[in-house]
Amino acid sequence: MIRNGGSFAISYFYLSPCLNVCPGHDFGAINTIPHHFKVHRMKRYLLLSVAIFGVFVYSFATVHTIVVADYSFTPRSVNAYPGDTILWSWSNGTHTTTSVTIPTGAATWNSNMNSTSTSFMYVPAILGTYNYECTIHASMGMTGSFTVVSNTGINAVSSSRVISVYPNPASTVLHVQFNSSADLPVSFTITDMNGKTVVKKKFRTLRDRDIDLQSIPNGNYVIYATQGNEAFQQQFVIAH
Repeated sequence: MIRNGGSFAISYFYLSPCLNVCPGHDFGAINTIPHHFKVHRMKRYLLLSVAIFGVFVYSFATVHTIVVADYSFTPRSVNAYPGDTILWSWSNGTHTTTSVTIPTGAATWNSNMNSTSTSFMYVPAILGTYNYECTIHASMGMTGSFTVVSNTGINAVSSSRVISVYPNPASTVLHVQFNSSADLPVSFTITDMNGKTVVKKKFRTLRDRDIDLQSIPNGNYVIYATQGNEAFQQQFVIAH
């Protein structure tokens, strides 16, 4: 599991002014400042440093790595949050990672795991348990699962209150209809089945619009959209 984050140096940098000194200076210099000013400045910069540190540590998603080797997935079970990345990493053998039972509305997947296809990524947006297997060795117990739980209060479900998209399959354009009256921007992403982002937009004016698909190859794709505490996910097909 990899968590991208910040550094305690950020806190130190912002705390230094509350002492009215630069790193490496004599801390006795603080005694030249009246006591009430020292307390006020210390509180101010302490709160600022904590806030900045929290943003740097927690604002990035986690990558959960699952090693595919020796007729097993390691670890066999994982807990994740919406927006985290599940990364299968091949080590040896010829295998697959294939969804079996997953939450309603979530995108299915089926990827070979071998010497020419050594990794596969999946970004879940819907709460629940995702069960998967190696179709070649499932009878030998090569199965796994990951469970997605909420950590931010986002209703990570396929909510039609955010948007509706059509047609499916789509050829040259995908029509996006905004269903919410909330005065909040909508973040919109389309990824392929390997987790690669092919379209990424942020809509601040909620008017219906068409997404140009002409430069995107045929295949299966997943749409993710979030607005405030609502989330939307849908799989669709591009067929030119």
